[in-house]
Amino acid sequence: MQIREFHTVFKDLLQVFSNKKLLHYTDLDWCNSIDNKSLIQWVEDFDRISWAAYENETFLGFVSAHLVRKHKTASITIVVLEQFQHQGIAQKLLQNTINQLFENNFARIEAQICTENKFSQQLFEAVGFTCEGRLRKNFLIDGILYDSFMYAKFAGTNENKS
Repeated sequence: MQIREFHTVFKDLLQVFSNKKLLHYTDLDWCNSIDNKSLIQWVEDFDRISWAAYENETFLGFVSAHLVRKHKTASITIVVLEQFQHQGIAQKLLQNTINQLFENNFARIEAQICTENKFSQQLFEAVGFTCEGRLRKNFLIDGILYDSFMYAKFAGTNENKS
């Protein structure tokens, strides 16, 4: 599996952005065209860096970090295509992202995870993230507000050894 920086491969992005099931636990907007305004804005966001996983040029999934440089914080989203889930790809993408962000002097990496998304909670805990608390009714899915957990990992702490 190769992991490489990823931002403008529209055909690969569209595999994620056009799949409502994959977007269920994200804040990404659904779209079905590379001309979609939301997709173009996402690609042109200079405060975002993303990495994708490929196997023999087959797109597997990606992780994206929204960067708040002033506060040395990155907020991440991760999506793996359904047929490649539960194969360790998300953990490898996440670990690569952690390493890259800490090497670039980010002090905090965070992820907001819906309380219903047990797989993501387990994934983030497996790579050393800690649940900092519960955010009430701030995660909108199919018109229903759910609670979410705020997970974080910090540079320079022993919990970063994953």
